[in-house]
Amino acid sequence: MENLDSLKDIWKNQSESKIQFTQDDIHQMVQKKSSSIVKWILIISLLEFILPNLIFVFTDVDATKQFYEQFGLSNSMMIYSVIHLVIIIGFIFVFYKNYKNISAESTVKILLSNILKTRRTVKYYIYYNLTIMGIIGVTIFYAVYNSEEFQNSLAAGTSMVKIWIVSIILLSLALLLFWGFYRIIYGFFLKKLKRNYSSLSNKEAL
Repeated sequence: MENLDSLKDIWKNQSESKIQFTQDDIHQMVQKKSSSIVKWILIISLLEFILPNLIFVFTDVDATKQFYEQFGLSNSMMIYSVIHLVIIIGFIFVFYKNYKNISAESTVKILLSNILKTRRTVKYYIYYNLTIMGIIGVTIFYAVYNSEEFQNSLAAGTSMVKIWIVSIILLSLALLLFWGFYRIIYGFFLKKLKRNYSSLSNKEAL
């Protein structure tokens, strides 16, 4: 970003520099940087989609299936899986579309709009992932805690309220951990897009 600021300073003081930069030069540089950022967002989202499925292949699928059947979760988890698959593919398509839009030649106004759209899409993606994790977690807790097997295993006088409180706290900590992961990975790219947006906005004001 320091390079962009330097270019902007040189552009505003053309007489003081032998190197001549135009507004289009700065526009193209920001466009290339933004395109590269969105490409990395697309790559990471693809890896995030592929890697868990590869790991799932090497896990005990029968044990997971048995667990779902034991607590009546088979249908619910199937529905969640289908919905999640459709939505994630949709997000990946949108990331790809954003990448193509930012890579294409456009005016400063259109590029600004595309950068804003990309930032919003990434935020929605993060919110969706955290939300679906929370929903699935609560669904599993509810199914297990309300099962006859679990109820029979409880010691006399055990408070279900306390169990729920502890479970929600643990789930919240897990979600906070994932949020931190998303914050580090995607937040890094969002900050770069924000700086590019600010650079173009200042350029428009020149």
